[in-house]
Amino acid sequence: MHISLPTGKIPKPEKKTEIRVFRLLLCLAGLMLISGGIWYLAITGIIGNKKWDFMQYGLKPAILAVAGAVLLIADLVYFFTAPGLKYWSIPVARDLWKDRFRYLLILPGLIVVFVFSYMPMYGIVLAFKNYKIKSGILFSEWVGMYQFDRFFKSPVAGQTIWNTLFIGVTQLAITFPVPIILALLMNELRSTSYRRTIQTIIYLPHFISWVIMYSLLFSLFSITSGLVNKLLISLGYKAVNLLSDPGKFYGMLYGTSIWKEAGWGTIIYMAAIAGVDQEMYEAAYLDGANRWQQCLHITLPSIAFSITTMLILNVGSVMGANFDQIMNLRTAATQTTVAQVIDTYVYDMGVGKGQYDLSTAIGLFQQIVNCILLFLSNFVVKRMSGEGFF
Repeated sequence: MHISLPTGKIPKPEKKTEIRVFRLLLCLAGLMLISGGIWYLAITGIIGNKKWDFMQYGLKPAILAVAGAVLLIADLVYFFTAPGLKYWSIPVARDLWKDRFRYLLILPGLIVVFVFSYMPMYGIVLAFKNYKIKSGILFSEWVGMYQFDRFFKSPVAGQTIWNTLFIGVTQLAITFPVPIILALLMNELRSTSYRRTIQTIIYLPHFISWVIMYSLLFSLFSITSGLVNKLLISLGYKAVNLLSDPGKFYGMLYGTSIWKEAGWGTIIYMAAIAGVDQEMYEAAYLDGANRWQQCLHITLPSIAFSITTMLILNVGSVMGANFDQIMNLRTAATQTTVAQVIDTYVYDMGVGKGQYDLSTAIGLFQQIVNCILLFLSNFVVKRMSGEGFF
């Protein structure tokens, strides 16, 4: 099968009436689809499951959404068939046809992402409902901002938010520079085989789960049977209560983070350093620059974009303290004090107590703050260095 498309440069039309019509219809179709969905979703929570009658309450929003879908399809057909839109449609058609097999390979992945990542997003409405299992998500009663108010007025809210921010900020400040320093140090190693050996050794902890990590810590620092504590006691010293002492929890948190993830974090920086032009180092050497000066004035500026990108992404997840790590390292003595962060509280409320509406509201609050921090950090870094993520 062969599809012939016009070749050569297509002149840009003087009148843009048809492209304006296309955009207008596209916006209208999107509004109809979204409005129909929101209308249907809203009315189910207002009417409730017992009084629900699709023909009376659900037919109109369903018709509106279907009409929007039909209009969207018709608008796309209009885009590819209207003579006045050839300037915009022909390049798109050429690209689609040229890379048709690549798009077909991407299609299953897009479907999976849509089904498992985007479709479940309607569950966010649980944050604004009084969820009842028998009624389901759609037919549960709307309660507005009640769940948010309930969380912020709870006695644990302040401590939980503070713990999350404190751990997120301090962990970022302590652990973020470590992979950069390691990458710069490994770049100075002359022996390729030695550098590869070091890289392999420091990469390995990344593949150890936090469950196994806690098992190792327990084997070493358990008060009753830990190897380190047994050795300390045999030498006449007191045992170290590392696992259950709230005062030592943060140190254990930062130390295990560095040990487990610092080596893996060097991959991006090592790749960025590998792309630096070697002639710059040769020119600096001829000018009398030593290794420290070359690192400071060539290597670091060359990987600045990678550093700022990773910094922005890390700042955007400050409110999302490492759940796996804290969940496995917390104990009965720390889980309600220094180890109680938003993620663990959501787990306790949702999975532990079945309060899905409250846990959804807390999770939504967390992600909104993360989103704000992401855009804010990008804005600040872009103003300071001229380089941002977007």
